[in-house]
Amino acid sequence: MLRKIRQIVIVVLLLLCAGVAFGANLAKTNKLDTLTVEEQQQFLYYFYEAQRLIEKEDVEPAWELVQFCYALNPNDATINNYMGIFYDAFNQPQNALPYLQRAFELQPNEYWYQYAVYLLQSGNKQSEKIAIQNLQKVAKNNPKNEDVHTLLQKAYIHVKDYKNAFLIQDQLDSITGYNAASAMQRYRLNIVMNNLKQAIYEVERYLEEDPSDVQFQAFRLKLYEKTNQPSKKLIDAYMAILPYEPHNWVLMNNLAWHLCISGGDLTLAEKLSHATIMAEPSNSIYLDTYAWIMYHMGLYQDASFYIHRALEYAVPEAKKEIESHYKAIMKKLNR
Repeated sequence: MLRKIRQIVIVVLLLLCAGVAFGANLAKTNKLDTLTVEEQQQFLYYFYEAQRLIEKEDVEPAWELVQFCYALNPNDATINNYMGIFYDAFNQPQNALPYLQRAFELQPNEYWYQYAVYLLQSGNKQSEKIAIQNLQKVAKNNPKNEDVHTLLQKAYIHVKDYKNAFLIQDQLDSITGYNAASAMQRYRLNIVMNNLKQAIYEVERYLEEDPSDVQFQAFRLKLYEKTNQPSKKLIDAYMAILPYEPHNWVLMNNLAWHLCISGGDLTLAEKLSHATIMAEPSNSIYLDTYAWIMYHMGLYQDASFYIHRALEYAVPEAKKEIESHYKAIMKKLNR
């Protein structure tokens, strides 16, 4: 019970901080003109008293006052929204939903969030459709409201409507400007759609803004590897991230390999590869890379030593390539 009450406090206080609260635009949000003067006075007194109790985290008496306010004025949007929030915290969604719906109907531009979330979480396709339609209307009426556009985008993603999710991102960028959050969302949407070429574009675009962002450097590297980009691009991507991951042996091995096969700096390749075999002396992939670097440097005796060790520790998925390197090295060595 205490946990439930705490949940109510958190939700209500967050709404208070956001300005969606008891007393916010009171004359506008509360239809007091249908009440007698005495009822209006009662309503306002209990209205503000409930707010005071919530701010003190004295929730149970606040809940009683909210119910009393609802009995006095059931067509008040704020009271309906709070009835829904309380029932939600009491784990009574069947009771919460009608109040949240009524609050939205009375003031859609103020009380769209909780109702939309409920509909989207229902698992019902028709409810999800209604939530999106409602959010579309609110977003149209509030073109600069970042929060409603963000939730609408989440709704589109929820129903796998990625085309409209992208359009919403354009709208969000017009509100907040292009930034890391925007780039991240564009990257994720493209990944979900398996549009790797566009995902690479979005990552590269953001790295032009902030070349030092390690997370986006990692995204770029992963995409380059997955799409088999040319060694030159891969080397640049490896070199960019290496200062931030100086003990990433996989990264170092891959960089050494691409330097070797592309005619790059063999001295650097040897240094990097040597570090990997010192760290993991029985790793057949690393041993094979080092042997191949020795081969390209003309050090065939050294290459033979390391390729034999690579074969000794070879894992099945690498054995075929290691054997091909072994043959090439032995051919040079036996001339």
